[in-house]
Amino acid sequence: MPQPSSHLAWLGTVPGLVGVAAVGWLAARIFGIHGPLFAVTVHIALMRWALFVLRAVQPELRGRWFRVRGWEAGTYRALGVMRYMQLLRWVGWEQFRRTAQGFSGRRASLVTYERATREAEFSHVLLGAIGFGLVVAAAALGSWNTAAWLLGANLFFQVYPVLLQRTMRSRLQRLGVG
Repeated sequence: MPQPSSHLAWLGTVPGLVGVAAVGWLAARIFGIHGPLFAVTVHIALMRWALFVLRAVQPELRGRWFRVRGWEAGTYRALGVMRYMQLLRWVGWEQFRRTAQGFSGRRASLVTYERATREAEFSHVLLGAIGFGLVVAAAALGSWNTAAWLLGANLFFQVYPVLLQRTMRSRLQRLGVG
């Protein structure tokens, strides 16, 4: 069971984030990379960092934020979240994550799966906030091409996963899990 997060644990994640920022800055400034490859690389590096954060901080992930409201799942479906899930299945990501999360497809593993949706949502919300900060920074520097690619990558790699996790958790809540 996860332990409550401490300020020291959060502080320990800062060097990794500084490293990701340094790699992004080097790629942009020294190598002149500003397009889709840059945006995707930054987000993949951030997602790797987020895995470290989850292990180091072990947040409780409880609270009202994680309770999905009745209107959310329908809204997210209207925004195409199920097509996004189909894409993840097509590339094999869905199967990879379910196996890594310990979800067997049986009712007994639903509690584990529900916790995994909270972890994924937490990390994608955190990374989405960082990603939007990067978009603002790129725009402030006048690098509109970079800002646009970072925004698109942020929507694809961070925002849609949050919507998907909340949609899946709404199903679990209807089953009384969580």
